[in-house]
Amino acid sequence: MTDMEQPEEIQNQAEEIPVEENEVAEEAPTVEEQLQTAISERDENQNRFLRSQAELENVRKRYQKEMEQVRQYAAAPFIQDLLPALDNLKRAVEAAESADQVGDLKQGVEMVVKQIVDVFSKHNVTAIDALGKPFDPNLHEALQQMPSDEHPPMTVIHELEQGFILNDRVVRPTKVIVSSGPAQS
Repeated sequence: MTDMEQPEEIQNQAEEIPVEENEVAEEAPTVEEQLQTAISERDENQNRFLRSQAELENVRKRYQKEMEQVRQYAAAPFIQDLLPALDNLKRAVEAAESADQVGDLKQGVEMVVKQIVDVFSKHNVTAIDALGKPFDPNLHEALQQMPSDEHPPMTVIHELEQGFILNDRVVRPTKVIVSSGPAQS
């Protein structure tokens, strides 16, 4: 069969089918266009990268500044809580200058000590209980050893300076005198 002999319907269908090769050739970007697209994408990505780097550096600097301020003023609440105790201690000293009774002065100073201990407690600072306990180098600093018939060796027999713990960290170890055991004759 020749073209003429084909039914008219088939000839019409063949004419309607688009030629894809021509369309693909017309739509495909040229090498120059592809290069320009790649260059513009590269430049855009480079700009985004540089902006992201600058933003990260700004965040890092802002964080360092905030942390420095936190460190600088972290003790402010603690100091504010201690100031009334200092005021009361000053009042006790003034009262001692004009008072004839030592008992009143002692009572005032004891009140200030209690006030300071309460402030410590409020801020999770606890005293280290050392007297009569076995010596612990993590909590105690032995300044001296003394013979003792009443206490076994390496037992704290006297507390020279009280130690304190903040949360779970030793702020200051307790300075102690430790038993060396019974006195030898």
